[in-house]
Amino acid sequence: MTRRPFPRGVCVVSIDTEMAWGEAHRRGAGVGGGHRQDDGGERAAIGAVLDLLARYGIAATWAVVGHLFLDHCDRPAGAGQRPHREVVRPDFPWLAGDWFDVDPCSSRGQAPAWYGRDILASIRACPVPQEVGCHSFAHVMAGEPGCSRAAFDSDLAACRALAGADGVALRSFVYPRNSIGHVEALAPHGFSAFRGPPAAPFAGRSPAARRALRLVDRVRPLSGSAVTAERHPAGVWNVPQTFLFAPAERRARLPVAVWTRTPRARLRQAARERSLFHLWFHPYNITADADRALAALDRVCAEAARLRDAGRLDVLTMGALADRLDAATPAAAGT
Repeated sequence: MTRRPFPRGVCVVSIDTEMAWGEAHRRGAGVGGGHRQDDGGERAAIGAVLDLLARYGIAATWAVVGHLFLDHCDRPAGAGQRPHREVVRPDFPWLAGDWFDVDPCSSRGQAPAWYGRDILASIRACPVPQEVGCHSFAHVMAGEPGCSRAAFDSDLAACRALAGADGVALRSFVYPRNSIGHVEALAPHGFSAFRGPPAAPFAGRSPAARRALRLVDRVRPLSGSAVTAERHPAGVWNVPQTFLFAPAERRARLPVAVWTRTPRARLRQAARERSLFHLWFHPYNITADADRALAALDRVCAEAARLRDAGRLDVLTMGALADRLDAATPAAAGT
């Protein structure tokens, strides 16, 4: 894959919007046992993030679990019948039972953590248009043994059917738990970009040199840690993650102004090197300490907006970045 610098730096924000489905792989006692049940916290966080993005004119990619497009679902009548029969099940060696055993087969009023049409409506109503991306139908880990191509295809098809019924064209994919697999399935289902793993900086250097360079890089990001999007051999753009935004979990005792030095420095690196800064998080990364997280996100967005307004940075969704890269490399598009 060839490294293609951008005409300006690029900032991408992707938000894994999954609610209880994010813990579908953790099985507790009974259907839905062991899963967080939304008390409005994550919904409130989503609303606060949307308000903040609108204030700074920033469009993000909201990677939404497909089941959240529903406001209810039912279990078919008859003994042993399973919900969502159109979706081929993964066969994970560690999973006892059916992947959808956790599905409450209820409604948003009864089980709000499992349904989210109101969340989708909020995202689409933002005065700064946001991108609705895909985070699989039921948070299945595509890269783990046991998730077949047939299972992944049927998962993507279910997402596209629900989104299409709402007039949403899914273009960007974020793999649940960043477990990447079956990338070759994305383009046939209409996707043009996915969030890839973080790049390994300073490749080709000796272990001692890498350690030394990483220490310097933490203080002032170096050109050797700059990354850009790359076209995957399967014909879609790999937009690698570069920074997990989790202020309640990382350096929680530092003042917000100090903690945010790193993401702000990475934004300036993107502007300086014409490279990519891809910040990502979940709504629960906000709810863990909402005041601190929103104050930190405000500072990061303010820096992105400052660099954008100075003509040094483009703030794009994953889908918009893929469109721009396709336009710049028309001969390679679709290959």
